[in-house]
Amino acid sequence: MNNINLIGYRGCGKTAVGLKLAEVLQRPFVDSDAVIVERIKVSIAEFVKNSGWELFRQLETEVLRDCCQQDKVVIATGGGVVLARENRSLLQKTGTSFWLQANLETTLERLVEDPQSSLSRPPLSSLDLSDEIFLGLNDREPFYREVADFLVPVDRKSVEEIVQQIIAITT
Repeated sequence: MNNINLIGYRGCGKTAVGLKLAEVLQRPFVDSDAVIVERIKVSIAEFVKNSGWELFRQLETEVLRDCCQQDKVVIATGGGVVLARENRSLLQKTGTSFWLQANLETTLERLVEDPQSSLSRPPLSSLDLSDEIFLGLNDREPFYREVADFLVPVDRKSVEEIVQQIIAITT
């Protein structure tokens, strides 16, 4: 399986980049969070509120398994997918992983500007958003590094620039 996996913290552009990348490469696109929402029939925020993070993470692993069984797809993963060892292993075995790395300022700006963010992305803690992002980025960085074949900085770059950078690496 020669999938292209996009990993990174929430708000780094995995879905937007994945859609454009799939279009340019003429590959199918799968957004694992969208697949989850399709299965559970409610937003992820609502699901986590009612069922908890643990059950969500189990579901996330099931969906990732299904996504990774496909061949030559572009997969946009959820930001926390790397937290589970099984998920990291799946991503490493089934494709090339690109870590879309955004700094705290970019991430905060994107999450605040996205009107869907608070509806679709449940809070990860009781901290204010800036502190939550800071801690989240620090906690997840070792896992992103472990999984990533390539690091792609996304600060101050357009979707098209990021896609061209990934294409340059893959060809």
